[in-house]
Amino acid sequence: MDKRFFSRILMILGVLAVLVLWLLKEIPATADIFGWYSLAWAATIFAGVVGAKFILDGIFMGSKGVISRKFNILLGAVCLIVALLCMTSELIIPNNIVVPVIAIIVAAAIFLGILVTGARKWDGADNQRVGYKNYHQRKAEAEKAEQK
Repeated sequence: MDKRFFSRILMILGVLAVLVLWLLKEIPATADIFGWYSLAWAATIFAGVVGAKFILDGIFMGSKGVISRKFNILLGAVCLIVALLCMTSELIIPNNIVVPVIAIIVAAAIFLGILVTGARKWDGADNQRVGYKNYHQRKAEAEKAEQK
């Protein structure tokens, strides 16, 4: 099973939730119960699910590089900010609260990126590993081996 199987399932479940809520709003028997559902709520749900998917991919994609993991986490934070902005258009949330919440989301994404990647800025090259020998050192060892 693919490691990203659950994040793909999460995306499909998010789309399915948006479509089922839309159907329930359109059915006459449930239209009064789901009358609150609108395009802004659909965008909120979808952006939230996409943000969670990117954050989970950034956390659990161990075989990828540091830069791509941090990029996925920050992209997930951007999607969560979009979800927050869509939600504020539907709910009565004071405007002075929105900017601090956005700052908290960005700070949490940066913290999570540092925590997940072990505070490395990028992937270590071969020459940064213990015991690495450059071309000249390897050539000298090969010549010594030939002389013996």
